[in-house]
This record gives sequence, C-alpha cells and structure tokens, in this order.
Amino acid sequence: MKRSFCKRILQEVKVILLLMVCFVGTVEAQGQGIVRGTVTDSSGEPLIGVSILVKGTANGVISDLDGGFSISAAADDVLQFSYVGYINQEIQVGNKKILNVIMEEDTKQLDEVVVVGYGTQKKVNLTGAVSSITSDDLINKPVMSTAQAIAGLASGLSVVANSGRPGAGASVKIRGTGTFSGAGTDPLVLIDGLSGSIDDVDPNDIQSISFLKDAASASIYGNRAANGVILIETKKGQEGKTQISYNATFGWQTPTELPEFLDSWEYAEYYNMAMRNMGLAEAYSAEQIQKFRDGSDPDNYPNVNHLKWLLDTGSGFQHQHNVSVRGGNERTNYSLSLGYRKQDGLTAKTSNERMTATFSLQTQLTNRLLLNININAYNNNYDAPYGQQNIDQMIGYSVREPNTIPGQKSDGSFGYQDNYSPEAWLAGESFIHYINRNVSASGQLKWNTPIEGLSISGKAGVSYWTKHDKEYMAETYFDDTKTVGPSSLSVHSTNKTYTTFEALVNYDKVFNEVHGLKVLAGTSVEQSADRWLDGSRNTFPNNFLYELGAGDASTATNGSGFDEYALVSFFGRVNYSFKDRYLLEGNLRYDGSSRFAKDNRWGLFPSVSAGWRISEEDFWKNSKAADVFDNLKLRLSYGVLGNQNIGTYPYQQVYDLGHNYPLGNPATLTPGTYVSSYKNQDITWEKTAITNVGVDFGMFNGAINGSLEYFYKYTSDILASMEVTGIMGSGVGESNVGAVSNKGIEVNLSFNGRIGKDFRFSIAPNFTWVKNAVEELANGATEEINSGRIVGQPLGIIYGYQTDGLFVDQAEIDAAPEQLVGKSDLKPGYVKYKDISGPDGVPDGKVDAEYDRTVLGSTTPKFYYGLNLSVSYKGFDFSALLQGLGGYQRLIGSYMAYAFYNNGNIQRWQADNCWTEENPDKWAEYPRIETLNMNSPNLQTSDYWMRNASFLRIKNVQLGYTFPKKITKKIGVEKLRLYVSGQNLYSFNGFYKGWDPENEIGTGDAPSYYPITAIYSFGINLNF
Repeated sequence: MKRSFCKRILQEVKVILLLMVCFVGTVEAQGQGIVRGTVTDSSGEPLIGVSILVKGTANGVISDLDGGFSISAAADDVLQFSYVGYINQEIQVGNKKILNVIMEEDTKQLDEVVVVGYGTQKKVNLTGAVSSITSDDLINKPVMSTAQAIAGLASGLSVVANSGRPGAGASVKIRGTGTFSGAGTDPLVLIDGLSGSIDDVDPNDIQSISFLKDAASASIYGNRAANGVILIETKKGQEGKTQISYNATFGWQTPTELPEFLDSWEYAEYYNMAMRNMGLAEAYSAEQIQKFRDGSDPDNYPNVNHLKWLLDTGSGFQHQHNVSVRGGNERTNYSLSLGYRKQDGLTAKTSNERMTATFSLQTQLTNRLLLNININAYNNNYDAPYGQQNIDQMIGYSVREPNTIPGQKSDGSFGYQDNYSPEAWLAGESFIHYINRNVSASGQLKWNTPIEGLSISGKAGVSYWTKHDKEYMAETYFDDTKTVGPSSLSVHSTNKTYTTFEALVNYDKVFNEVHGLKVLAGTSVEQSADRWLDGSRNTFPNNFLYELGAGDASTATNGSGFDEYALVSFFGRVNYSFKDRYLLEGNLRYDGSSRFAKDNRWGLFPSVSAGWRISEEDFWKNSKAADVFDNLKLRLSYGVLGNQNIGTYPYQQVYDLGHNYPLGNPATLTPGTYVSSYKNQDITWEKTAITNVGVDFGMFNGAINGSLEYFYKYTSDILASMEVTGIMGSGVGESNVGAVSNKGIEVNLSFNGRIGKDFRFSIAPNFTWVKNAVEELANGATEEINSGRIVGQPLGIIYGYQTDGLFVDQAEIDAAPEQLVGKSDLKPGYVKYKDISGPDGVPDGKVDAEYDRTVLGSTTPKFYYGLNLSVSYKGFDFSALLQGLGGYQRLIGSYMAYAFYNNGNIQRWQADNCWTEENPDKWAEYPRIETLNMNSPNLQTSDYWMRNASFLRIKNVQLGYTFPKKITKKIGVEKLRLYVSGQNLYSFNGFYKGWDPENEIGTGDAPSYYPITAIYSFGINLNF
C-alpha cells in the first residue's frame, strides 16, 4: 500500500532528524511545563515516530513504540503533530498536562500516485481515464485467480467468471467489445513491465493494478492497446525492519445453482403424458412406476440423479498459502514471496494445483546508478477425468441422463445412455493431465545523470512458457454387452519464448515552481517464438501403460509447428503543467510489426489530452463552492490505438500439404499441395479511436470522491472474411472491412466516514453503461445473419421469431397466420409465432424465416455495476462486495431448456409450469409436454426461450478481527487477524430456475457446463 511505503521510507529519516532537533532544542523556557500523552490512529492503534514540534521553534520529539511522547511547552505554545499518510494537526497547549491525540488518515495523499505507462503520475494531474485498485482490495478473497478478484471493483470493467472448474479464471473486457475479428477483445496485461496474463501472478503479491481505459493513457503502448491496458505492479521491499507475512485461507465450494429433476417415478408419469400428447402408447406401466417409487429393484428401476451424484463425488475443498519476506536498508530493498494453491473440484479426480514465486531486488549500486530485478514464476497442474469428453461435457451429459437409468449396479456394471455414463467414466482409468510452467524475469539499470531531473534507463526481460498436455481415454467397461474403446492417447507440447529490450530517457523538472515539464522518450524491441509438437496413438496393451510408445504404431499420428513475430517501437510522451492547474499531455508511438507486409508494417498512434483543475483557481478558492468541492478537475482526451493480434502470418500465402494428385499414365497418387485461400497483402492493423471527457471531484475535505466519464470508442479496419464467387475454387483471406462502436458513461463514487472515535465506514459504488453497435460490414452489407451481425445492432445478437404465447385451442390455431409447419401438424399448447412482415414490408398471413425473424436481444451486457462496502469498529472489520451485469439476454443448452429432448431429462419447473388440457394457460412457462429434437416446431430460436440474464450478485462478504498489538507483541507477532468469508453467496436474477446466468452453458446437442461455485472459507493473516 502506498501509505505504508511512504511511511517506511520516511520514518527512519524523521527519527534521526528529530532526535538531532531534540538535542539542540531541549532548554526549557521560562514558564514551561511537561506535556505528556499518546498518539493513536482512529482504531486506537499507537502510531510510532509521529513528529511533535512546538510551532515556531526547534523543540520537538517523536512518539515511542507505544505512541507515547513527552515534551516541554508553555501554555501559549501550539504543538504540531505530523505523520506520513495522516492529516497534520495543531493543538493549543493551554493548561493541559495530558494530551491524547487521534490522527486521521489523509486519503487524498494516500491515493496521490498511480501507475501509468512507463512510470507513475500524481492522480490529481492525470488527464487520461485511469482506474486503479490496491492490494487491500484483493487480499483475503477465497478465489483462485486475480481476474475473479477484480470483479466489481472498477468502472468500465466487465468481468465474467463463467465456470467453477478448478483453475478457471474469468474473461475481462474494458469498455465493451471492440471487434468481431480473431484479433480478440482481451486487454494488454503487463506485469512489472513484461507482457503476460492477469492470472500469472498471485493476488497476494500484487501491490496495485491500473486500468488504462482511454487513448490518452494507453496510446503509449500503440498497436497492442486497442482493448485497453492492465498494469500490474508486484509488491516490493521497503527500507526498515524485515517483515515476514503469512496469509492462508481454507474453504469449501458448493454450486450456486442446480436444476431440480423429477424423481424416476415422476419422470415415467410425465413421459407417459408426453406419449399421450403425441398420440402414442404409454411407455411405462403402473407396475413399473410403482417399482421406481418403492425402490425394490434399484438395478432395473432406479432413482439416480446423475448430475447430483457426479457433483458430490469431489470434496470441493480448497486452500491457499502465501509466505513473504520483505525488507531493506538505505541502499537495497528486497522482496521474496512463495505461494501455494490447491483447489479440488466438485467432481472426483478433478483438481488444480498451483505454486508461485516472486522476487524483486532494488539496489543503489552507486549514488546515481539503480538496479531493479523482478522475477515471477509459476507451476500449474490440472487433473480431471476423461470420458470421450472433458469434465464440462461430462457434467453436461449427466444433465441429459434421466433418473430412470441406473448408475453402478450391484454386479459392478453401469447403466448408460447411448455411449454416455458418468459413473463408468469416473470409475475408469481415463484422465486429463495438463502442466503449465512460466518464468518471467527482467532487469533494469537506471542512471540518474548529473543533469537535474534527467535519467536514462535500460531494461531487458524474458518469459519462457511451457505446456504439456496429456489426454488418455482408457478402454471403458459399461456392462458385459458394451465396452467403449479402443484406448487412445493424445499428447501435446508447446514452448514459447518472449524477449523484450527497452531503453528510456526521462526528464522531470519544475521551473520557477510554476511550470512542470515531464518528457519521456523510448524505444523497444519485442520478439516471440512458439514451437509445438503433438502425437497420438490408440490400442494400448492395458490401461496403465499410457505412454505413446506403448500404443499401436500403425495408428500413430503426429504434427509440429513453429511461428514467430517481432515488434519494434519508438515512443514518447510530454507532460506540461502550469501551477498544477492547467495540464497538457501528448503521446506518440510508432510501431513496426512483422505480422504485416512490408508496405503496411509501420503505424503511428498519437493521443493528446488536457486537464483543468478548477479547484486550484483563485475564483474557486474564494467562492462558497470551495467549502463543498475541495477538488474539481475537467479532462478531455483523444487518440488512436491499434490491434496487431491477427495471427502470425495473416498476409503470407500458405500452401496446404498432404493433398495427393493423380499424375501420369497410368495415374499414380503423388504428394502435392494446394492453395486453400488467397491472402490479402494489403491488410493492416485494426484501429481504435477514443474520445473521452471526464470530471474528477472531491467533496467535504476528501470524504466524498468520484469521477464521471463519457467515452466514444470507434474501431475501424476490422479484419473479416469477404464473400467471393465459387468460380474461384478457393476462399480469400481477411481484409480490413468492418467497424464497431462503443459509447458509454462511467460513474465512480466513494464515501468515507466516521461515527464517534472507533466506528468507520466506506461506501464505494461504480456503474458503467455501454452501447455497442456494428457500424460496417464487408462488401457494404447491412447484415450477416449467420454470423449474428447487423449494422446498427450490438454484437452477439439473438435473432429469431417473436411469439404470442401458446395456442390455447384448435380455434386459435385455425385463426392464426400460417406457422412454420402446416396447421395439421399444430396442436394446442404449441408455441405461436408472430407474423411481423412479408415481401411488401407488412404482415402477409404467413410466418417464414425470411421476413419474420428479427433481433430479439443481445448477449452483450449494456451495464456493469459494483458496490463495495466496509465497516470497522476497533479490531473488527466487515466488508461486502456486490457485482452484476445487466441489459442482456441469453439462451441455454437444449438439454437444459427442453424436457425429454433427445430422450433427455425433465426438470421440476418444466413439469410444474407446462401447458395442459386441464390448464390451457396461453402464457404457461413451458409448452405442451412432448419428446423433442432440434426439428420440433416449438424449438425455433424465439423470445419464448430467451431469458433476461441480468443479475446482481453478492460477490463477497467478509468478517474479520485483528487482535490488539499489546496482546500479539507478547508472542512476537506484529499483526494477527482471523476472518471468515463467503464468495458468490447469492444472485438476484430472473433466469431459468436452477441455472446461473453467468454460467457458460453450451447450446445445441453437445452440452458443456461446470457450475459456478459459492465458496465458504476462513483465513488468517500473520505479520512478524
């Protein structure tokens, strides 16, 4: 935390200086007496090293280890109390002999510096749109990834954690979805200046995260910054006593939502209803239904909830530990942190284990030469069962399997549906084993030249990432009549090396205490090389020899590949301020990328921004408004960013190997190649232009702080495929033909208050509204329905039919427009589709795909919001975080939404809310019960099956207690805190019952799903 950093740096200096002052200023004046007392913070903890000075003199002392002080002062003297990170106080002595002082944190000072591209800036002097969070916002959350930990903490940030699978992270977007190409929407992530993933670093090791959201703040990163930039700074050592910390959490996971299925006898009764509704004979007799009910023959008439059984096989236990050692002296600071995390899944044999290490060293080699070294490493192991599908698909198919199918029978065999049996898969020897390892290291040498304010630095960094995946499908026994095989093994290995070299020149000086000037100039070179190798075989001698060499050599396949790219950049930034009142900033970056052809290789990315600190104007300071607004700043910025993530060789002509041709007479097959796609050598970067207008404000001496932002982001030259005539006999590569816009509003607020001496609270809401729209498509088209894109509509549209409830009776069917099937095939209780248009633009009495489909909704959220609450009273602390997404819709998978789909299951909500002849409700939640497949007329994409996916989630609740120092010091502990925490405790939503709207749920006939989990945990924080 910046407060503790400043405190540690200055504390020893202040102690030495003030001790010297005390030696020369202790002569007691005529009429002086001794004033004693203690200095504490608002929670009652003593403050060590507080400066207490008699105003206008050199007479001063510092507070001791217990916050105590004693100073000679006369009745008319004024004592000045000052301490880094706290508001200075002046107190008249009067006739007081005992003086106890409570010092308040200076929140404005604590937040004054934020990390920006290639440096730091005072927050009050920022002209770009930058949000930041600190280590205090991240620690102690029972999540296994940094991406999950940042949800709801900053405006403009969309974080979707769509799976509870061990090791799963979250998708992060900044200010909407900017492209529909393969360039992607992920922001650039830099960890201590090196490119990486947001989950590469343990949340316990993070000092701060900055989110660069507009072009003014991000354009210094040029063609990698179109989707925003996330800057992560890890914790560093500090001058002073060595600090040893241990943090640990222990928790258990449970699904946030689970569907409720009918028991087997109810399933049989409703299946009979479906048969009757279809005019077919009932499938189950009364005797069979009774056997399901009484459980007398569980092998043949079972009642097995396969989903619940599968999700109960794992412990769901997780734990994480972090040990750090940090310290330093006046020349060298160091930090070493080791972490371990283990997360067992809801399903057996499923786990993710991660070990992390970070190290940093800052040493003053000479008075002008500073060396910085950072190392970050991790080793990640993921294990899961394998049953022709991964664990998500295994869970998805357990949703399909009805309770009438047995699990493991008394003779050891297994029930199954088609080739699917979660019980058999889990009992077998099949497995998935993934190993990921990464080491990132950088070193920087900085020279503070003899010229005041001028420094030169050079930096080199390397990241080495390896991946080894192994998927073994064992020969699996179902019963004496069915064994799934043969056994097979696939192995994939990748290693990637990323290197970077960087040189910077910085100049920072204030002239005549009025003109502030900062100049940055730099250049960098980045290179990336990626190699991969894979192979597979099947038919192994047994299920325990799962190495490639043990498989049948005649079944062997293999492949390999190598690609590389390079990026050369020149960049600069100029900041000018006049009296810290008028602020200007200009950025320029010139990038050259090997991913583009020679004539289009270089791109220029500029930005300009300005700020006006109105609260520093004399007219403002002299007005009554200054009594309310102590800080008010206007900001305006514009700039252009780029996106080069379009593949390694997108412009080069590629020839496909392995295509044989008949040549000669008689003809023989000869190995050959062919061109499957003609490439466009004129492609260039996708470009994103951003306009941003912002207002920052502080009210009531920093008690209320906030910001308002308006932004307009326009991405052009989006790479997309173009349609060509089939006469060519080949496709064409992508061209720069598309455009997408995002415009929106962000609101950030924080209110910090105190009631009485010990009760403190904080309320910090944030809100973002984003309107996303497709602006241009290839060939001047206005729509690409198969790709879900229409000009003027957001990305991710749901395109289908509007409905008018269900048909109540035959009379309504007869009077309705022609539907998608003939009226003779319609029945009461079926979905009724609306006729909304025709060839002439008006309803034509017939529902068809060409004229009667329309945009029903979008899977792209319009709103992101969060609310952070905290309360502390003496040693107790409580915090709560609410987070949500809004303004979007979703469909879910066939087996999740439809009863008896492909002989699948039926859920309680479907049975209890279906249309029946006895209750012919036009607006029933579920239509007439029948067996279904994808060709059923009821199952066309329509608003009948679409649901509002908006949600507000109680993301985290935490209650902790910090033991008083007077107790912990007796056992040699600086700080001891215990806490309990809950993550994903409850979601307010109107989605399908039993299904979490944030969950990723595969649609169609191949279900894929892993429940999002709630986590209940307890933990400990120890500082020595």
